Amino acid sequence: MNEADDLDALLLAQMREDFLAESQEILDRLGPLLVQLEQEPDAGLLNTIFREVHTLKGTAGFAGFESVRLLAHKLEDVFGALRDEQLAVTPELMDTVFAGVQSLTSMREDVLRGGTGEMDIEPLVARLEAALRGEVLAPAPSPASQAEQGAIPPPASQAEPGAAPVPSAVESTLRVGLETLDTMMELVGELITARNALLTIAERLQDEPLTSTASAISRLTRELQTTVTGIRLVPVERLFNRFPGVVRNMARQRGKQVRLVIEGGDTPLDRAISEQMYDPLVHLLRNAVDHGLEPTVDRRRAGKPEESTIRLSAERRGDDVILRIADDGGGIDPERVRRVAVERGLYSAEEATALSDEQAIHLIFTSGFSTAATVTDVSGRGVGLDVVKQNVHRLRGSVSIETAIGQGTTFVIKLPLTLAILQVQLVRVGGYTYALPLHVVRETLQIAPDAIQTMQQGEVLFVRDVALPVRRLSDFGIRNSGFGTSPQSEIRNGIVVRRAGRDEVLVVDELVGKQQVVIKPLSPYLGTVRGVEGSAVLPDGSVTLILDVEGVLTN
Repeated sequence: MNEADDLDALLLAQMREDFLAESQEILDRLGPLLVQLEQEPDAGLLNTIFREVHTLKGTAGFAGFESVRLLAHKLEDVFGALRDEQLAVTPELMDTVFAGVQSLTSMREDVLRGGTGEMDIEPLVARLEAALRGEVLAPAPSPASQAEQGAIPPPASQAEPGAAPVPSAVESTLRVGLETLDTMMELVGELITARNALLTIAERLQDEPLTSTASAISRLTRELQTTVTGIRLVPVERLFNRFPGVVRNMARQRGKQVRLVIEGGDTPLDRAISEQMYDPLVHLLRNAVDHGLEPTVDRRRAGKPEESTIRLSAERRGDDVILRIADDGGGIDPERVRRVAVERGLYSAEEATALSDEQAIHLIFTSGFSTAATVTDVSGRGVGLDVVKQNVHRLRGSVSIETAIGQGTTFVIKLPLTLAILQVQLVRVGGYTYALPLHVVRETLQIAPDAIQTMQQGEVLFVRDVALPVRRLSDFGIRNSGFGTSPQSEIRNGIVVRRAGRDEVLVVDELVGKQQVVIKPLSPYLGTVRGVEGSAVLPDGSVTLILDVEGVLTN
């Protein structure tokens, strides 16, 4: 291969890289724009969509992806005809357009995996050409497959539709692979471990120059951690923008009028967390459209607007991100949930009656709680919601429910900004030190000797006049892990931990203090150990287990 051939190959590789980046941004923007177009056709909106598709066609042509170029060209013709009022926006036409965007997405993902980006687009092209000829389109195939897969991948940047190119962008930006960012975060984690050890030594020696140096290193470490974490953050709208087309397709299939409102799209979220939240959010949106929102006739009878609303929002609170999926449907009736729990043998009638409304509603997260037969009985909630909870929990997040009968339901998901570094509460039990993730700790307590009472359900502790179940960490073991057995009369420390639907008091020997640690996975030789989330190195060089409270308390 001569020098000219080498240069051509490099140019083609660069054009393909540019296509992957730019097409991702365009496809991300197209989803919300198409939903808006179907709801409120507008000449300015059509111009924006036309330009987006035209740009996609051009980059695909330069990079040599002929199927992408041809399909984008046909879509461009359709939007041009709509802009010139030669065509009208109809549900059948929009079904075909959404299918076209999904096909473009699939072809781009094939290129991303190293494929050619080619697929059979003839049926789609034929439908688009028929529309351009003025033929009345037959109803498109059910959009269920599109609804299940989603319409659009997350974008690669935060560019706004129609925004002018930024001058000298090549000089002011540099693309860095995710692997490099992961490595940087791992190195920051190791630096935090070393910093903790240095601070401990400085405190023990009481050496002023060493203490001053340790403090400076600690400050620089915090700044570096903030910077590296910030690099990994992306606006949550890159995740949210994938859902307008999904909700639109599902609503069309179910014969419902649904409007998706997105708020807080500029809220930052770790890219890895954002990507792993797609499936849980699709599941919650599907439940909302399927069963949370009443049929039009029922909404009319209840005096509600015929068009339902699902609100998808995000906000940042300190080092956490709060996602909300709210619908204005019928809500969840705790009495019906109790009835189903009894019918399925999960609780006796007496036990179900004793559950608070909050505890009853959280039963929908129980594995296998709902079946097709019980969906109607519990307002359609619960189908696979245990998987949603598990996925969120795996990201060290939590999910809760706010609901009112006749008014709607909101799922509240709390997620950390990043996964590599964790704030923990260190505790000592039987001579061993363990770490509890701080996000499950509500408060710490000093317990008087006679404060713990015995009731029918077991031991309880009254905290601000609320009876909380008491569990002793020394009573639980993870295959002879060494959980202690200190005399109960000497245990006077407790931690109120958050669990689904209720709080519990976890009794320990000693509260050691809070610490920022770097979470490490357990050795592959150990496999998965229930009740253990990972491990961490403490400042004194010892290794502690990071406990999964939910796993420990359900052992």
